Amino acid sequence: MKKYLLKIAFMLLPLLSYASSAWDTDYKQIDGSVKRPVFPEKTFVISKYGAKPDGRPDKNQKAINKAIEACHKAGGGVVAVPAGTYRTGAIRLLSNVNLKVDEGATLLFVFQPELYPIVPTRWEGLDCWNLSPCVYAFQADNVAITGKGTIDGGADNENWWPWCGKDRFGWKEGMPRQQDDHARPRLLRLAEDGVEMDERRFTADDCLRPQLINFNQCDGVLIEDVTLLRSPFWVIHPLLSKNVTVSGVHISNDGPNGDGCDPESCDGVVIENCFFNTGDDCIAIKSGRNNDGRLWGRPSENIIIRNCRMENGHGGVVIGSEISGGCRNVFAENCTMDSPNLDRVIRIKTNTCRGGVIENIYARNIEVGQCKESVMRINLDYEPREICCRGYVPTVRNVYLDNVTCNKSRYGILLNSLDSVANVYNINVNNCRFDGVAEHNKITGKVGEVNFANTTVNGKPCLSHTPYRNLSQWLTKSEMHRVPQSCLLDFSKKPKWSYVMGIELESMLDTYLRYGDDSILDYCKSYTDTMIGADGSIRGYNLADYNLDNVRTGHFVAAMHENFPEEKNLIAIRTLQQQLDKQPRTKEGVYWHKAMYAYQVWLDGIFMGLPFRVKTAHMLPAKKQKAVYDDAVDQLKKTYERTLDASTGLNRHAWDENRDMFWSNDTTGLSQHCWGRAQGWYVMALVEILDALPEDYVRRGEVADLLTRTLDGVVKWQDKDSGVWWQVMDQPGREGNYLESTCSAMMAYSMLKSVRKGYVDGRFMEPARKAYHGIVDRFLKVNPDMTLSLTDCCAVAGLGPGVSPAVSKAAPKVKENRRRDGSFDYYISEPVRDNDAKGVGPFVWASLEMEHNGCATADHLNDIIRAKSGTLRK
Repeated sequence: MKKYLLKIAFMLLPLLSYASSAWDTDYKQIDGSVKRPVFPEKTFVISKYGAKPDGRPDKNQKAINKAIEACHKAGGGVVAVPAGTYRTGAIRLLSNVNLKVDEGATLLFVFQPELYPIVPTRWEGLDCWNLSPCVYAFQADNVAITGKGTIDGGADNENWWPWCGKDRFGWKEGMPRQQDDHARPRLLRLAEDGVEMDERRFTADDCLRPQLINFNQCDGVLIEDVTLLRSPFWVIHPLLSKNVTVSGVHISNDGPNGDGCDPESCDGVVIENCFFNTGDDCIAIKSGRNNDGRLWGRPSENIIIRNCRMENGHGGVVIGSEISGGCRNVFAENCTMDSPNLDRVIRIKTNTCRGGVIENIYARNIEVGQCKESVMRINLDYEPREICCRGYVPTVRNVYLDNVTCNKSRYGILLNSLDSVANVYNINVNNCRFDGVAEHNKITGKVGEVNFANTTVNGKPCLSHTPYRNLSQWLTKSEMHRVPQSCLLDFSKKPKWSYVMGIELESMLDTYLRYGDDSILDYCKSYTDTMIGADGSIRGYNLADYNLDNVRTGHFVAAMHENFPEEKNLIAIRTLQQQLDKQPRTKEGVYWHKAMYAYQVWLDGIFMGLPFRVKTAHMLPAKKQKAVYDDAVDQLKKTYERTLDASTGLNRHAWDENRDMFWSNDTTGLSQHCWGRAQGWYVMALVEILDALPEDYVRRGEVADLLTRTLDGVVKWQDKDSGVWWQVMDQPGREGNYLESTCSAMMAYSMLKSVRKGYVDGRFMEPARKAYHGIVDRFLKVNPDMTLSLTDCCAVAGLGPGVSPAVSKAAPKVKENRRRDGSFDYYISEPVRDNDAKGVGPFVWASLEMEHNGCATADHLNDIIRAKSGTLRK
């Protein structure tokens, strides 16, 4: 595992270093190359040209434009707007003019369409002639809007906004709107048909609302310190321009299509120290819609966004959707965003009408309190109903997020690619933390590389790919990484001969036999080498304890001996067989669980002893083999009959033949409840005995029938929502009870294997798969070190021991433990932990079964990860 983690780290280094170098080189180059305009120290005050705070809008418009023209003809300077509110119509800036709106001054644009002559512009990415933006410049050099004053577009539900055609913005039936056939639909048709721009002329009758500020084909643009309010449409729209700086601007605009700043087909843009509270995207980078964007072929490129604060809006930093000309080299850093009404932090939106390449997008050090939908969304299927010429497949590549944090969102990363081609690739999310995420990450469609490094969702690591091809391998190697010495598995402090080691190690051996990897085999061998001496003696084992738990480990040893014979292991197997030859039994012939559990039949004990007995029967003389098989079937049936709770169809944990234990019923001898893991032990015993019984053994059918009856009862108690089972199986939903992983893994494994091998019919496959996916969904956790954990494992549970004359005779040193009384409160009081061997082993087996059917493989796991990063699920 360590070697693998190093490999992953080295694989990611080029990606991380590439992003870092771009900040060190490209970012600095852009920052140093964007030129701010400089103006002569000449001032032209608009009041000297006839503008008055109480003046008519048309007269103020003429006065302001006259001052601008005078400034321009004089070689440039500042056109000053002194304190007061000046109602006006459209203003046109000229080269070398800085329109300075002083503190206390407001330019208030009125809703009088005749004051807005039509000019060449773009509307939603389409070239056209339309009503002049409130402040407009065309093919000008060195233009600016500065000052601490306000530019108010005057739009509200009475003015401009109703043209959008939405009730909530004041539109009413019978009023004109942009959806009318002669309006926006006509513009879309003209563009699709390739009609020349000069023939695309729109007036106030067409309801295409003007921008607040539009600089078209300009070089050297500065917008600084002003407050911008109530725009009819987009607020700031630099178009086909170069060297654009937007700094210290405060934008508040909750109107329709109220984007804050939309650089379109621009080269060299810096947006810094701004505040955005918008009715649409805060910043939306664009490059033309469909064929218009492709004809110009002007990408938006070399853009810096920094130190901005975004509140409401559809997106914080957005690219698209009018992006047919492409976009590249965008850097966003040191921004804060926080609002339940901010839909997305980083958003890329496009479709197959647009085409184009979006690449080299970098975002770092962005802090988000909350957003409504996702921290980053890439959507290649935006506006799927758009009527257009399709087939222009867009590409999004080389996207880097670094140190982006968010405290609340629906998704972390949401990628919606196309089903036909993987045109989203090299997406890198590094050092990010997304908390309070309702639905984790989600990816639809085909994507290329999506790389996560040191990124968490709700505290759980995001994964690009799984470290191993299968879950069985992953969990096996995770346990080996956590516990380098196999004799110390299951939280042991010293080498221990225990059934828990045997169960987990046998599942690991089966993983090795399926997939190879000598390190797994060495890990398994190290246990038998540590615990079994050269003479076959078993470390820490005492036959006189008549403890069936100690026999179970022999099942693993027998599996090792079958595949890798060693004399010492065979001697140990013989020792355990001798124990079973002498194991005390009830009057009906069923093994006592242990000497200190005299006259008691536990479901646990049936699993611990009988599968080993049947598995190793072939080592006995032929005459004794059938007797072993018959004895096993008899014990299985007697145990089922004695522990069955007819009212539930489940089996109680244990039965006391003498009915004198404090935990047993005086009449029936039964314990109080069905404990989930005890039921799981019994089901697995049935499956393993069927594995070992000869195919021609005449009583195999009795065991298969017993397995079917038992599983019928188990499935009835499967939790409908999660697919897994409760700690106390016969008390689902009771306060304090919990869904438990070890018993759920046992049930899933038993059903999956039984169906595959034909022990039961196919009706158990659906609940088996549901159980498996429920375990993956609820109980699997990926740790920061890329190991896999199984959570919510009951650590231990048992009954007593109790003391009676009969027990004291069998085990004189026994001490009574009345806490373990088999009550509901007792079962839920035992500790819960991760990676208990009693769950790990069965889950590895269940995974091997799923993998045998082609599930839980790499592709399946990647689907799981995309559905719910940080945890795993289908």
